[in-house]
Amino acid sequence: MLFTSIEFYIFLTAVWLVWRVVPGEWRTLVLLGGSYVVYAWWQPWFLLVLVFCTGVAFWAGLMMTRTPDGKRRKRVLAGAAVLNLLPLLFFKYLNFFNASLGEVFLSAGWKYTPFELHILLPVGISFYTFQAIAYCVDVYNGRIEAESRGGVFALYMAFFPKLISGPIERGAALLPQLRQGGGGRNSGNFSGFRIGVRHDEEGRSDGDGAFFGALFESGVRLFLWGVFKKIVIADRLGMYVDMVFGDPQMMVGKTAIIGAWMFSLQIYCDFSAYMDMAIGCGRMFGFELSRNFNFPYMARSVREFWRRWHITLTSWFRDYVYIPLGGRRVATGRWVLNIMAVFLLSGLWHGAGWTFIFWGGLHGLFYLAGKFSEPWRDGLRNRLGVRGKVVAVWQGLFTFQLVTLAWVFFRAKTIGDAFGLIRNMGVHLDLPVRMLSSQFSTALAFGFALVFVGIELVTYWADRKGVDVLRAVPAAVRYPGYAMGLVVMALFGVSSNQFIYCQF
Repeated sequence: MLFTSIEFYIFLTAVWLVWRVVPGEWRTLVLLGGSYVVYAWWQPWFLLVLVFCTGVAFWAGLMMTRTPDGKRRKRVLAGAAVLNLLPLLFFKYLNFFNASLGEVFLSAGWKYTPFELHILLPVGISFYTFQAIAYCVDVYNGRIEAESRGGVFALYMAFFPKLISGPIERGAALLPQLRQGGGGRNSGNFSGFRIGVRHDEEGRSDGDGAFFGALFESGVRLFLWGVFKKIVIADRLGMYVDMVFGDPQMMVGKTAIIGAWMFSLQIYCDFSAYMDMAIGCGRMFGFELSRNFNFPYMARSVREFWRRWHITLTSWFRDYVYIPLGGRRVATGRWVLNIMAVFLLSGLWHGAGWTFIFWGGLHGLFYLAGKFSEPWRDGLRNRLGVRGKVVAVWQGLFTFQLVTLAWVFFRAKTIGDAFGLIRNMGVHLDLPVRMLSSQFSTALAFGFALVFVGIELVTYWADRKGVDVLRAVPAAVRYPGYAMGLVVMALFGVSSNQFIYCQF
């Protein structure tokens, strides 16, 4: 059930209305049942995997709380981690590892016929597996208390806005909200919206008698912006990107270069659109999900890019892989290995293929090159006397080019295709840009891409200044603007495809 489908809009409306009218103690059950319906909509048997991972993590949390013995608690944690990883390894990586093993045997001259299981990958399994492991580790380390209510914990694992593609929520952030029933992170004992009373983002009543609260309104606004980014920008850009990467050997010069740039914008719009819709849905029910993007293409280094892109995944690898490996508190050689391990694992998490591993490794090399060259670059800037905005703009553009280069390997079918497309970027630069079947469709794709870049720049400036752009606009202008956005979506939106990160 895609967020951009009619079925989901009907489902969301029905669940929200039921959630509003039932007593507080039933709201968890309503949301849990709705979340399971969303997940089973893809394939009913997917629920078995989700329930299994939920049960393992819930049991492990209770066992570690009731067991004072340190060694036994460690065994429970290890067992829970293994049991949660097994479905992920089986469904996502078994065929890849088996095929790779076959290639190794073949190169060594040994006879080996790799088998291939034709099985569907349960959607969202990479996300909720990491969430379950994070919960178990946090309980083990005493960062949070184990959740004793099965319904609340099941909803923590399955809450439908974030179930398919994140964000990867921590127990400390989401569980208290689920226990209280909603209202945002700082909501006190607020248990949800009351009919006839409006609440602001902190859950306080302003008593104006409005049916919808300000938190609900911000959720709807964010959800619709996500729909706009998905069907008007991301999927329209995807038409051009599919043309370029569908036949990379034939794409040369400006066509290949623009195709790489367009994919950088497409994947950002696509994934951040999902996050906008997920966070928006959460706010409609009074919950504040974690921010997953912070203007990543404004980053001035690859290191900064990863502090702004897919924030919940980056912080997961930092807290549960990088720091346990020793982090920065080790010798330089070991630190380099730690960085590369994190980036290679991140690539493997994204997909069972060598293109993803290469993409992760490339980011690791960019990260290390930036770190080790920093003193030299600082010295060069000082000698040239170049400072301020000129440096910031240059660093931002250069970082975007590095990230775009890596995205080519992420999107290409094979590493060979990626290298072929990159080679073709430097030839026949005098050729015109290859068009889609319609020049109008190509112009629309480029036009909406430029509109999005402009909106992103304005929003970035407003965010730094602490200005709410929309709230600064009078309601008499704001609401007609919303209506115009809906018209644009109806006229220029394309048939929505599956979100890119739903495949992971």
